[in-house]
Amino acid sequence: MLPAPHRLRDRRAFQALYQGGQRRSGAGLTLLFQPMPAGCEGIPSQVGLVIGRKVSKSAVKRNRLRRQLREILRPLCPNLKPGYRLLFISKANLLTYRWPELRAEVHRLLQKADLLVSTEADSDAKPS
Repeated sequence: MLPAPHRLRDRRAFQALYQGGQRRSGAGLTLLFQPMPAGCEGIPSQVGLVIGRKVSKSAVKRNRLRRQLREILRPLCPNLKPGYRLLFISKANLLTYRWPELRAEVHRLLQKADLLVSTEADSDAKPS
């Protein structure tokens, strides 16, 4: 489960992301994101997940995928830039992804959107 301050649960926030969010797409996921409204600076970024029936008609499979994505995102929450709302939307082929591929897809989208705060460990690993 994602930490409570990082959960996106408000219906209006989901609608605002669908209507005006910036989009980054990968092969299995689409990321919608936008800054939080004025006055919300410094608040931790909030993350929502959408796993539709296009992925699978089986609720068991969709819920398993939702749990996997949450577990991938949970350790990343402290490294997200504050003040953003993020929404990960699954595509139909996402069930075919194995754990490392799924994790790489999430990392790739977050880096593409420039939503990860670089840590000292990351900067040490990069060649100069």
